Amino acid sequence: MKFFNILQYPDPKLRLKAQKANKDELKNIGELAKNIAYTMYKAEGVGLAATQVGINKRIIAIDVSKKLDVNCENFLEDRDILSLNKNLIIAVNPEIIYKEGKIIHEEGCLSIPGFNADIERYKNIKVKAVGLDGKEFIVESDGILSIAFQHEIDHLDGVLFIDKASPLKRTLYNAKLKKLKSEEKVH
Repeated sequence: MKFFNILQYPDPKLRLKAQKANKDELKNIGELAKNIAYTMYKAEGVGLAATQVGINKRIIAIDVSKKLDVNCENFLEDRDILSLNKNLIIAVNPEIIYKEGKIIHEEGCLSIPGFNADIERYKNIKVKAVGLDGKEFIVESDGILSIAFQHEIDHLDGVLFIDKASPLKRTLYNAKLKKLKSEEKVH
């Protein structure tokens, strides 16, 4: 399996709106989905969007358990990450079709390391997506799973959770990044 490089904020590629995968692409998307899931697990995330690894397709991987059901060390050759992890959701062309209630929860992001913020999201949602088998499915979710879906679908739309954070937290984080970059140039 391939570990993808995860784009880091403020990379402009994170702001691109992902393209829908068409029916022909769905036939060949399995290997890509495996690599996205593998990258998510190795980076210890609960979700990862294709756009975060520079792939302009509407594909997300989510596993709020944040753990592999099998030992990952020998995964590269002989294990199927997609079928061996019962909590893993691969959603192609996901869209929120129902939302209600509000929840505030602290979020982080693999593309914005070192930044966490309380973000308001919908508490209950329904997501319609296509699976790797080409069949449409609907997931009803609440709590952490609902938050993860909204966070990853935002990525597919070029929206980052830092955009939803308080202006003060955003300003402080951006100032910290600017300072780190200027220090890197000096060294």
